[in-house]
Amino acid sequence: MIGQAGRQFATLVALVTLASGSAALAQEPTAPPSQPPSAVPAEPEPVEPPAAPVAKAPARKPDSAVPLDLDILSEKLARHPDNPYLLNEMGNLLLKQGRRKEAETRYARAVKLDRDFAAAWNNLGVVRYALGRKSEAKLAYRKAVAIQPNYALAWYNLGVVLDASNFYTEAIKAYERAFALDPGLLDVRKNPQVASNNRIPAVMAQTYIDRGGTVVFPVESSYPQ
Repeated sequence: MIGQAGRQFATLVALVTLASGSAALAQEPTAPPSQPPSAVPAEPEPVEPPAAPVAKAPARKPDSAVPLDLDILSEKLARHPDNPYLLNEMGNLLLKQGRRKEAETRYARAVKLDRDFAAAWNNLGVVRYALGRKSEAKLAYRKAVAIQPNYALAWYNLGVVLDASNFYTEAIKAYERAFALDPGLLDVRKNPQVASNNRIPAVMAQTYIDRGGTVVFPVESSYPQ
């Protein structure tokens, strides 16, 4: 009995020992799972450089600021045929090109549309004088200074036509008035005609006399030193 009981007990102890060992083995910490290989950073997608800004076409200036040429004026006059200012500018361009009769037509229409357009009257006088029609030019200049009494250039031009028509005294007065209003008209850079005007010395002398000067030799003062 004891021998059999001892064997059974030993068998039981062995089974328990085996079971305990299995449990211990089961409870042992296992090695940490191997870390997944670190991800290789993906190469960044190539970024296209920003496109260069497209240069915008400059905004068109207002009509009043656009340099005028024959094509632009023709286009504008087609839309506004009764605009005296456009007609006057067209006359100026035509006159510069030597197209005097065409210029006269534009100036004449401008003053017909606006009877008080002093600049157009002056320009009409210029082209008529260039065409050899002195009397008509004189009337146009007189109209310009009647509308605008301080119109220095029109006074000067009136002096020229009076001088050319042998109205010497009146011409001197017109020149005087012009130079009093705008001394710059004596500058050849502003008024090229003055370079060939042989009346200028007489005008200056008359102006000196009219302002209280004397025809005798000038005296000199020494007061104050």
